[in-house]
Amino acid sequence: MKKIFLLATIIFLFVQCKAQNHIVNLTDCDSYFDRSSGDYYNKDLNNVLDKYAGTWKWTNGNREFTLTLTKQVKHHFNQYGNDDYYEDRLVGYYKYKENGLIIADTSSDDLSKDYGLNVHFILNCHSQISAIRFQDYKKYKNFDVILESLSPTQVKMNMYETEHVITINKNTGVRNPPNDPQGGSTFPMEMILTKQ
Repeated sequence: MKKIFLLATIIFLFVQCKAQNHIVNLTDCDSYFDRSSGDYYNKDLNNVLDKYAGTWKWTNGNREFTLTLTKQVKHHFNQYGNDDYYEDRLVGYYKYKENGLIIADTSSDDLSKDYGLNVHFILNCHSQISAIRFQDYKKYKNFDVILESLSPTQVKMNMYETEHVITINKNTGVRNPPNDPQGGSTFPMEMILTKQ
């Protein structure tokens, strides 16, 4: 009987000491979580990101902008530095055409990367869908972008120009971006997109 009790106690302690997943709501502004422990999950608890997933299109005369977004559930951030955590996020790509000709296309992006995507949105703590990164690679610029749901079939996309940083790798001398940012943007700064 003592052996059974001892075995049960050891099993109980083992289960209790095992690392637990700490789930943090994406919209919780007051939450701090350790991005290096591997046991934190920044989760879309209310499934707000779901309504933004899909293909969205804006057309105006001979111009067409298509944004395709995919919700990635529990994406594991672990490619850089001390990052080791999980997060729900929206990633995707865009295509912009004028007169039927493709002007910009990011559909070949590797959407499994942690960082460096051209299109990467999160649900911020104010319940807004905002861009971590939205790059106009033709103009060598990044934009802050907010997606606002107008209805189940329409979103408003507002883009705001951010400061531009040029870096030069001290070991290789390679400049990023390779050219100076250009004026304006390749596509409109405000669009109403319709779900396809």
